[in-house]
Amino acid sequence: MANGPGSFGALRVVSNADTTAVLAKQQADRAGTPAEPPVPDASSLASFVLDQYSLMKRHRDTVGRGWSDRLLSALRAFNGQYDPSQLNEIKRFGGSDVYARVIAMKCRGTSSLLRDVYLGADKSWGLVPDPDPAIPPEVMQAIQQLVHSELGTIVQNGGQLPQATALRDRIGQLTEGARQAAKKKAAQQAKIAEDKLQDILNEGGFYHALQEFITDLPLFPYACIKGPTVRLKTDVEWQNGKAVTVTKPKLVWSRVDPFDLYWTPGAADISDANVVERSRLTRADLNDLLDIPGYDQTEVRAVLDEYGRGGLSDTWDQTDNERSVLESRENPRFNQSGMIDCLEFQGNAQGRFLLEQGMDPKLIQDEMRDYFVNVWVIGRHVIKTQLIPSPRKRHQYFITSFEKVPGTPVGNGLPDILADIQNVCNATLRAMVNNLSMASGPQVVVNDDRVSPGEDSESMFPWKRWHVKSDPMGNNTEPPVSFFQPSNNAQETMGVYSFWTELADEMSAIPRYMTGAQTGSIGRTASGLSMLMSNSSKILQTVASNIDRDVMEGIIGALFDMVMLTDTTGLLTGEEEVRVLGVNVAIQKETQRARQMEFLQATANPIDMQIIGPKGRAKALRPIADTLGLPGQDIVPTDEELDKQQQIAAQVAQQQGIPGHGGVGDQAGDAQGGQTGARMNGNSGPTTNTVTPRIQGGPQ
Repeated sequence: MANGPGSFGALRVVSNADTTAVLAKQQADRAGTPAEPPVPDASSLASFVLDQYSLMKRHRDTVGRGWSDRLLSALRAFNGQYDPSQLNEIKRFGGSDVYARVIAMKCRGTSSLLRDVYLGADKSWGLVPDPDPAIPPEVMQAIQQLVHSELGTIVQNGGQLPQATALRDRIGQLTEGARQAAKKKAAQQAKIAEDKLQDILNEGGFYHALQEFITDLPLFPYACIKGPTVRLKTDVEWQNGKAVTVTKPKLVWSRVDPFDLYWTPGAADISDANVVERSRLTRADLNDLLDIPGYDQTEVRAVLDEYGRGGLSDTWDQTDNERSVLESRENPRFNQSGMIDCLEFQGNAQGRFLLEQGMDPKLIQDEMRDYFVNVWVIGRHVIKTQLIPSPRKRHQYFITSFEKVPGTPVGNGLPDILADIQNVCNATLRAMVNNLSMASGPQVVVNDDRVSPGEDSESMFPWKRWHVKSDPMGNNTEPPVSFFQPSNNAQETMGVYSFWTELADEMSAIPRYMTGAQTGSIGRTASGLSMLMSNSSKILQTVASNIDRDVMEGIIGALFDMVMLTDTTGLLTGEEEVRVLGVNVAIQKETQRARQMEFLQATANPIDMQIIGPKGRAKALRPIADTLGLPGQDIVPTDEELDKQQQIAAQVAQQQGIPGHGGVGDQAGDAQGGQTGARMNGNSGPTTNTVTPRIQGGPQ
């Protein structure tokens, strides 16, 4: 079809890159020189990440559906500042702008309670060993050899061979001893692995990040911890009295500001979403990236060359201006500090984008499939593209909320729950202050017609003389200056304020007595206060459950996976299970120690001591000493030391001729997993030695 006026045809759309290439080729042909390929504005992968960020930012900033305004409102409530529009109305009225800060008080109380749970002496997580570990093949072979040896000894001594039932019992007895020894070894190995993971968490700043996370949790609609990530850390080692600076890569954890976190708008669970984190880097941060494998050195140097002098701030958000004021930071739009904006994307990207970026084709077998990647973009430069090695295919961001809302990662913080109460408390407090200011002294009525010319009727001071003139109307009975006292409504206003603050206790489920404030008559006794705290700790248990399920389990599990992928020492077997105990600590914090003391008192009698024995008593004493802040392992003797004490006591008793103290050493051996003096055929046949020494290489 011909194209012309009144006709319709197909319009060819040419991209900017193609147009630039054609123009460059035409100019090169005219000049007789070969054309150089044009430099693209951004790679396909960088464009994809920037498009994802724009989509997420647009959704979060949408009024009514997003949550940017809620983040700003929470930060204003924590700082005790009014919304700018509301503050203008207050100033136009001319009254007091006092702020009650009820929400800030509740947030501080909640953070203190959660810190007591997760940052206290009781660790909020642990490793549970395999409940039924496999017996090593060499141990089973040693058991069979032992049984054959015992049968051979019976035959040589002319004894009668045991029946099949007795033989099966003997094998089962030895196998059970080996199984118990394997369980004990697995528990010891899990304890060693748990201590090692704890060291990694301490060195990586996990508990510092957790403390900041706990501060964010009651304040914002969500709080986030990121990790583990690899960062270069500088340590100082002392060698022969000299300080040696050593830079090593370490696993680290960090708190992510809720303002800087974006995710897929339609995601109901954060673990299923693509995530973009906006961060600001310095030149020193970029220099550190040059020494870490996985970063494109050429692109990092290009960023240092292009943006390192004056900085780069091109990922603005509408919250940046007010947020910088509330956080007492520089407005990123000015960027006088020379910070460089970076977008970190973790999620699924199409394989063809990764191939265009130069990723190894062996890793991208199908360019149409999506792959789970970590991409860092600065401006138009992609400084890192890496497949995330997590076997769970999950990003490194773990978020939860004070009050979770089903179907969305965004929950409710205390500012969302107490917003109306905070407004009423502010209005009541402003009214009370305004009333107190007006009722602080008398109001004066001056009849200007009777004031003498030149008299200053605006100033007031004691013993002032008033010069007046006669009323021209002849009504001299009316005083030229009169006084009246406005009523003081502070008592009634305080009652209203107390009512709303008590309602805030109920709405937040964080009463004042949980943070040390005085209570009524029921809380004056220890039992009454314990009952109140037990009832009020239900919401704390719910919050602790959210942290356990959404954050702690994921973070410890990710660390577990990282150690399994990189460690070659056999620290973990893979059969251990991560157990998070935060909610249990929250429940048992007030009662566990009392229950332990009751158990010790109840078992402090000869009958129970015969049942649990000295070793059982020692196991009960060690954790109680630890909860009291005492070194339980140093105060209470070990099992080996108790065995030696029993043997010495038995020898002394035998020398003194005291009956009933024989066989103490055998009992100690039985407690270690051996079966001493066991016979295979009733009273006939020789006795066997303890199993453990006979099985070389078996579990101890």
